[in-house]
Order: sequence, then structure tokens, then C-alpha cells
Amino acid sequence: MANTVVITGCGRDRVGIVAELTSILFEAGCNLLDSSMTLLRGEFALILMATLPDSMSVEALEKQLSQLQEKLKLQLSVRKLSVEELTEQDADQYQFIVSVYGADRPGIVSGITRAIAELNLNISDVQTKKITQGTREIFVMMLEISSKTEVNADFIKSRLEDKGKSLSVDLTVRELEVMEL
Repeated sequence: MANTVVITGCGRDRVGIVAELTSILFEAGCNLLDSSMTLLRGEFALILMATLPDSMSVEALEKQLSQLQEKLKLQLSVRKLSVEELTEQDADQYQFIVSVYGADRPGIVSGITRAIAELNLNISDVQTKKITQGTREIFVMMLEISSKTEVNADFIKSRLEDKGKSLSVDLTVRELEVMEL
């Protein structure tokens, strides 16, 4: 059985990070499964999952990536996934997008995500950004959330509204439309 690994990393952004990392994985015979890579104010962050060829050990991949770390000044970490981790299902049946907007202030992320956790909903993705409009700083947060049990967007919104008001933010909740490929 082939090894499957999760590679995480971060470092100062520069042109070519994704191209060089994925080229090393391709040339090593790895198959890229899932990935998320983003730029946050000049810092590049990544997490990806890949399957190694039967002939490659995790240690051999780490050695190849160590050369890339030095060249690109990235901090990379490789972790082998267990059989149990490989069989876990990520997607819950009911999926939603929560959008949050308001004046930037401490506690928004903590407050909203705590309220979501108290509803026993799972957060699968969070994106935050501070936008300057003239002299105003607007905080924007987008969350993908999901539930294994049946729940609807109106119920979630009604349960999050009080927390939103206490944080002086507006929020919307809508069902995530999944497109089949």
C-alpha cells in the first residue's frame, strides 16, 4: 500500500513556490490529492495531501524537500497518514457558507466560531480579510460549515444572530451548492 502524506509549510512569498514544490512531487512520482495554498500579506502557506509511489519512503521525500526548504526559505513538514486517517470522510451531508461583515475589532473570529461549535457544526474552511475603505477598516470572514444531522440555513442564522449583534457584525448563512464534476 502506497504511503499518503500531508505536507504543510509556510514562508515568505516569492514567484515559483507552487511550481517548484509540485515539480519535485511530480518528478518523484507522487500523486497530488488535495491542496490548499494561500498568500497572507506576503506570507505563503500551504497544506497538501499526496500519495507517494510504492518505491519511495517518507524519509526519501523529506530529504528531497529539505533541499527545496533551503532554496525557497520555506518551513515544510511531512506527516504520514495512518490507515484510520485515510478512511475518514471529510464531507458532511449538510453544508453551508457563513459570511460575516463588520467594523474590525478583536473577538469576531473567536465569538462566531465558538457559537458555531456550540451548535455542533464543523468548520471546514475559514477565510478572513481586513479591507480598508477610506478611513474605515471592514472585517470580512467567510466560513464553510457542515453538519452530519439535518439542519437548515434559517436555523443556523437564527442561532448565530445574537452573537453577531453582540459583536456588531452582519452575517448571512446560505446552503453550499455543490457542483458535480
